[in-house]
Amino acid sequence: MYNTIAEVLTTKFAVPADTITADTALEEVLTDSLDVVEFGVVMGEHYNVLISDEELETVTTISDVAGLLSGKVAA
Repeated sequence: MYNTIAEVLTTKFAVPADTITADTALEEVLTDSLDVVEFGVVMGEHYNVLISDEELETVTTISDVAGLLSGKVAA
């Protein structure tokens, strides 16, 4: 899941791959709140789940996003 998140960040949001780790904060790589929302939509579509704005507000790191998505995909 981490690799998919990293791939989306690098290909769709032009985030340099060497800046992405599990502990990277979303606000470090997605500087605009619109980017965060778009990232949530893209990831939700990729895994065929719905990620609400409220859920996006609760995650701070790439690892948090992976955990959120893992829980939704498993449900």
